[in-house]
Amino acid sequence: MKPEQDLAGKVVVITGAGRGIGRQIAKGAGERGAMVALVELIRENLDSAVNELVAMGIDARGYLTDISNESEINKNFALIEKDFGQIDCLVNNAMIHDPEDLLATSLELWNRTLAVTLTGSFLAIKATLPGMIRRKKGCIINMGTVNAKAMIGSDSYSVAKAGIHALTRTVAVRYGGDGVRCITVVPGTIATDAWQERVDRNPQIFEKLKPWYPLGRVGTPTDVAELVLFLLSDRSQWISGSEFVVDGGLLAGYAPMFKMVEGSD
Repeated sequence: MKPEQDLAGKVVVITGAGRGIGRQIAKGAGERGAMVALVELIRENLDSAVNELVAMGIDARGYLTDISNESEINKNFALIEKDFGQIDCLVNNAMIHDPEDLLATSLELWNRTLAVTLTGSFLAIKATLPGMIRRKKGCIINMGTVNAKAMIGSDSYSVAKAGIHALTRTVAVRYGGDGVRCITVVPGTIATDAWQERVDRNPQIFEKLKPWYPLGRVGTPTDVAELVLFLLSDRSQWISGSEFVVDGGLLAGYAPMFKMVEGSD
Protein backbone atom coordinates (compact mmCIF):
# COMPACT_ATOMS: atom_id res chain seq x y z
CA MET A 1 0.00 0.00 0.00
CA LYS A 2 1.39 3.39 -1.00
CA PRO A 3 1.61 5.77 1.98
CA GLU A 4 -0.48 8.92 2.03
CA GLN A 5 1.10 12.01 0.51
CA ASP A 6 0.86 13.87 3.82
CA LEU A 7 4.27 15.51 3.35
CA ALA A 8 3.68 16.59 -0.25
CA GLY A 9 5.40 19.86 -1.06
CA LYS A 10 7.37 20.01 2.19
CA VAL A 11 11.15 20.34 2.30
CA VAL A 12 12.56 18.00 4.94
CA VAL A 13 16.18 18.19 6.11
CA ILE A 14 17.65 15.16 7.91
CA THR A 15 21.07 15.10 9.55
CA GLY A 16 22.93 11.80 9.79
CA ALA A 17 20.86 10.69 6.80
CA GLY A 18 23.39 8.35 5.20
CA ARG A 19 22.35 5.19 7.04
CA GLY A 20 20.12 3.70 9.72
CA ILE A 21 17.26 5.72 11.15
CA GLY A 22 18.11 8.89 9.23
CA ARG A 23 18.13 7.09 5.90
CA GLN A 24 14.81 5.40 6.65
CA ILE A 25 13.24 8.74 7.58
CA ALA A 26 14.56 10.24 4.33
CA LYS A 27 13.04 7.42 2.27
CA GLY A 28 9.73 7.61 4.10
CA ALA A 29 9.51 11.39 3.75
CA GLY A 30 10.19 11.14 0.03
CA GLU A 31 7.59 8.41 -0.40
CA ARG A 32 5.08 10.75 1.25
CA GLY A 33 5.80 13.49 -1.27
CA ALA A 34 8.50 15.54 0.46
CA MET A 35 11.59 17.01 -1.12
CA VAL A 36 14.51 15.72 0.92
CA ALA A 37 17.87 17.23 1.84
CA LEU A 38 20.27 14.66 3.26
CA VAL A 39 23.02 16.02 5.53
CA GLU A 40 25.83 13.57 6.21
CA LEU A 41 29.52 13.53 7.15
CA ILE A 42 30.60 10.35 5.32
CA ARG A 43 30.70 10.76 1.55
CA GLU A 44 30.17 7.05 0.75
CA ASN A 45 27.03 6.85 2.90
CA LEU A 46 25.69 10.13 1.54
CA ASP A 47 26.12 9.16 -2.11
CA SER A 48 24.59 5.74 -1.52
CA ALA A 49 21.53 7.19 0.22
CA VAL A 50 20.96 9.95 -2.35
CA ASN A 51 21.31 7.51 -5.23
CA GLU A 52 18.78 5.16 -3.63
CA LEU A 53 16.23 7.93 -3.13
CA VAL A 54 16.68 9.37 -6.61
CA ALA A 55 16.21 5.88 -8.09
CA MET A 56 12.89 5.76 -6.21
CA GLY A 57 11.79 8.94 -7.98
CA ILE A 58 12.30 11.16 -4.93
CA ASP A 59 13.55 14.75 -5.23
CA ALA A 60 16.61 14.31 -3.00
CA ARG A 61 19.97 16.09 -2.74
CA GLY A 62 22.97 15.50 -0.53
CA TYR A 63 25.06 17.95 1.49
CA LEU A 64 28.40 16.75 2.86
CA THR A 65 28.61 18.45 6.25
CA ASP A 66 30.38 18.27 9.59
CA ILE A 67 27.48 19.45 11.72
CA SER A 68 29.80 20.41 14.59
CA ASN A 69 31.33 23.07 12.28
CA GLU A 70 29.28 26.29 12.37
CA SER A 71 30.56 27.66 9.07
CA GLU A 72 29.73 24.40 7.27
CA ILE A 73 26.26 24.32 8.79
CA ASN A 74 25.54 27.93 7.86
CA LYS A 75 26.87 27.51 4.31
CA ASN A 76 25.05 24.27 3.55
CA PHE A 77 21.75 25.16 5.18
CA ALA A 78 21.74 28.42 3.20
CA LEU A 79 22.41 26.31 0.10
CA ILE A 80 19.51 24.00 0.96
CA GLU A 81 17.18 27.00 1.22
CA LYS A 82 18.49 28.27 -2.12
CA ASP A 83 18.10 24.86 -3.80
CA PHE A 84 14.62 24.08 -2.44
CA GLY A 85 13.26 27.54 -1.63
CA GLN A 86 12.73 26.94 2.09
CA ILE A 87 13.08 24.43 4.94
CA ASP A 88 9.78 23.22 6.38
CA CYS A 89 11.03 20.41 8.62
CA LEU A 90 14.32 19.55 10.32
CA VAL A 91 15.19 16.16 11.81
CA ASN A 92 18.26 16.28 14.07
CA ASN A 93 19.38 12.66 13.88
CA ALA A 94 23.20 12.84 13.63
CA MET A 95 25.13 11.72 16.70
CA ILE A 96 28.24 10.03 18.06
CA HIS A 97 27.68 6.99 20.26
CA ASP A 98 30.57 6.40 22.66
CA PRO A 99 30.16 3.20 24.72
CA GLU A 100 32.89 4.02 27.26
CA ASP A 101 32.23 4.56 30.94
CA LEU A 102 32.99 7.92 32.53
CA LEU A 103 36.53 7.14 33.71
CA ALA A 104 37.46 5.64 30.33
CA THR A 105 36.17 8.69 28.41
CA SER A 106 38.90 11.10 27.33
CA LEU A 107 38.23 14.82 27.27
CA GLU A 108 38.71 14.76 23.52
CA LEU A 109 36.02 12.10 23.07
CA TRP A 110 33.69 13.83 25.54
CA ASN A 111 34.01 17.14 23.68
CA ARG A 112 33.55 15.50 20.26
CA THR A 113 30.43 13.64 21.41
CA LEU A 114 28.84 16.84 22.71
CA ALA A 115 30.00 18.80 19.65
CA VAL A 116 28.27 16.49 17.19
CA THR A 117 25.29 15.19 19.17
CA LEU A 118 24.27 18.34 21.05
CA THR A 119 26.02 21.36 19.58
CA GLY A 120 25.42 20.14 16.03
CA SER A 121 21.68 20.03 16.72
CA PHE A 122 21.83 23.53 18.22
CA LEU A 123 23.65 24.85 15.14
CA ALA A 124 21.21 23.18 12.74
CA ILE A 125 18.24 24.63 14.63
CA LYS A 126 19.83 28.08 14.74
CA ALA A 127 20.39 27.99 10.96
CA THR A 128 16.82 26.79 10.30
CA LEU A 129 14.71 28.86 12.69
CA PRO A 130 14.82 32.28 10.94
CA GLY A 131 13.09 30.95 7.83
CA MET A 132 10.49 29.09 9.88
CA ILE A 133 9.79 32.21 11.93
CA ARG A 134 9.35 34.30 8.78
CA ARG A 135 6.80 31.81 7.41
CA LYS A 136 5.17 31.33 10.84
CA LYS A 137 5.38 27.56 10.46
CA GLY A 138 7.94 24.79 10.92
CA CYS A 139 8.59 21.47 12.62
CA ILE A 140 11.81 20.31 14.29
CA ILE A 141 12.30 16.73 15.48
CA ASN A 142 15.19 16.06 17.85
CA MET A 143 16.26 12.45 18.24
CA GLY A 144 16.68 11.69 21.94
CA THR A 145 17.23 8.33 23.62
CA VAL A 146 16.08 6.18 26.53
CA ASN A 147 19.63 6.68 27.83
CA ALA A 148 18.59 10.23 28.74
CA LYS A 149 15.76 8.86 30.90
CA ALA A 150 17.55 6.04 32.75
CA MET A 151 21.13 4.90 33.32
CA ILE A 152 21.75 2.47 30.45
CA GLY A 153 25.46 3.18 29.90
CA SER A 154 27.35 5.10 27.17
CA ASP A 155 27.95 8.03 29.48
CA SER A 156 28.99 10.93 27.21
CA TYR A 157 26.33 9.97 24.66
CA SER A 158 23.68 9.87 27.38
CA VAL A 159 24.66 13.31 28.69
CA ALA A 160 24.65 14.83 25.20
CA LYS A 161 21.24 13.34 24.45
CA ALA A 162 19.85 14.63 27.77
CA GLY A 163 20.80 18.08 26.51
CA ILE A 164 18.80 17.37 23.36
CA HIS A 165 15.70 16.74 25.49
CA ALA A 166 16.15 20.13 27.18
CA LEU A 167 16.82 21.84 23.84
CA THR A 168 13.46 20.62 22.55
CA ARG A 169 11.62 22.24 25.45
CA THR A 170 13.51 25.50 24.93
CA VAL A 171 12.64 25.74 21.24
CA ALA A 172 9.04 24.62 21.71
CA VAL A 173 8.29 27.24 24.35
CA ARG A 174 10.39 30.13 23.06
CA TYR A 175 9.31 29.87 19.42
CA GLY A 176 5.87 28.29 19.66
CA GLY A 177 4.32 31.71 19.20
CA ASP A 178 6.12 31.90 15.86
CA GLY A 179 4.42 28.73 14.65
CA VAL A 180 7.42 26.45 15.24
CA ARG A 181 6.84 23.00 16.73
CA CYS A 182 9.70 21.05 18.35
CA ILE A 183 9.43 17.45 19.54
CA THR A 184 11.75 14.78 20.96
CA VAL A 185 11.55 11.20 19.72
CA VAL A 186 13.01 8.76 22.25
CA PRO A 187 14.12 5.40 20.78
CA GLY A 188 15.24 2.32 22.65
CA THR A 189 17.74 -0.11 21.11
CA ILE A 190 17.46 0.05 17.32
CA ALA A 191 19.24 -2.51 15.14
CA THR A 192 21.23 -0.29 12.75
CA ASP A 193 24.66 -0.22 11.13
CA ALA A 194 25.92 1.71 14.15
CA TRP A 195 25.81 -1.58 16.07
CA GLN A 196 27.90 -3.50 13.53
CA GLU A 197 31.12 -3.46 15.55
CA ARG A 198 29.25 -4.83 18.58
CA VAL A 199 27.53 -7.46 16.43
CA ASP A 200 30.90 -8.53 15.01
CA ARG A 201 32.20 -9.05 18.56
CA ASN A 202 29.00 -10.62 19.86
CA PRO A 203 26.58 -11.87 17.18
CA GLN A 204 24.01 -12.66 19.89
CA ILE A 205 23.83 -9.10 21.27
CA PHE A 206 20.28 -8.38 20.05
CA GLU A 207 19.06 -11.77 21.30
CA LYS A 208 20.54 -11.00 24.71
CA LEU A 209 18.85 -7.60 24.78
CA LYS A 210 15.40 -8.96 23.86
CA PRO A 211 14.39 -10.04 27.41
CA TRP A 212 14.62 -6.42 28.60
CA TYR A 213 11.94 -5.35 26.11
CA PRO A 214 8.34 -6.27 27.02
CA LEU A 215 7.48 -6.59 23.31
CA GLY A 216 10.22 -9.19 22.96
CA ARG A 217 12.53 -7.60 20.39
CA VAL A 218 14.79 -4.63 19.71
CA GLY A 219 13.56 -1.95 17.33
CA THR A 220 14.09 -1.32 13.62
CA PRO A 221 14.67 1.99 11.81
CA THR A 222 11.13 1.73 10.43
CA ASP A 223 9.69 1.63 13.98
CA VAL A 224 11.20 5.06 14.63
CA ALA A 225 10.70 6.52 11.15
CA GLU A 226 6.95 5.89 11.14
CA LEU A 227 6.55 7.97 14.30
CA VAL A 228 8.79 10.75 13.00
CA LEU A 229 6.88 10.96 9.71
CA PHE A 230 3.58 11.35 11.53
CA LEU A 231 5.03 14.11 13.73
CA LEU A 232 6.38 15.95 10.68
CA SER A 233 2.96 15.99 9.05
CA ASP A 234 0.19 18.50 9.61
CA ARG A 235 -1.81 15.71 11.28
CA SER A 236 0.22 16.46 14.42
CA GLN A 237 -0.06 20.25 14.23
CA TRP A 238 -1.04 20.68 17.91
CA ILE A 239 1.83 18.58 19.24
CA SER A 240 4.93 20.38 20.50
CA GLY A 241 7.39 20.20 23.39
CA SER A 242 6.57 16.54 24.00
CA GLU A 243 8.70 13.41 24.27
CA PHE A 244 7.47 10.41 22.29
CA VAL A 245 9.02 7.16 23.50
CA VAL A 246 9.35 4.35 20.95
CA ASP A 247 11.12 1.64 22.93
CA GLY A 248 9.07 -1.57 22.90
CA GLY A 249 7.97 -0.90 26.48
CA LEU A 250 11.48 -0.72 27.99
CA LEU A 251 10.97 2.34 30.19
CA ALA A 252 7.59 1.10 31.42
CA GLY A 253 9.44 -1.42 33.55
CA TYR A 254 12.40 -3.75 33.31
CA ALA A 255 10.83 -6.99 32.13
CA PRO A 256 13.18 -9.54 33.81
CA MET A 257 12.74 -7.93 37.23
CA PHE A 258 9.05 -8.01 38.11
CA LYS A 259 8.75 -11.79 38.32
CA MET A 260 11.70 -11.91 40.74
CA VAL A 261 10.12 -9.24 42.92
CA GLU A 262 6.76 -11.00 42.90
CA GLY A 263 8.32 -14.40 43.43
CA SER A 264 6.62 -15.73 40.32
CA ASP A 265 9.83 -16.47 38.42
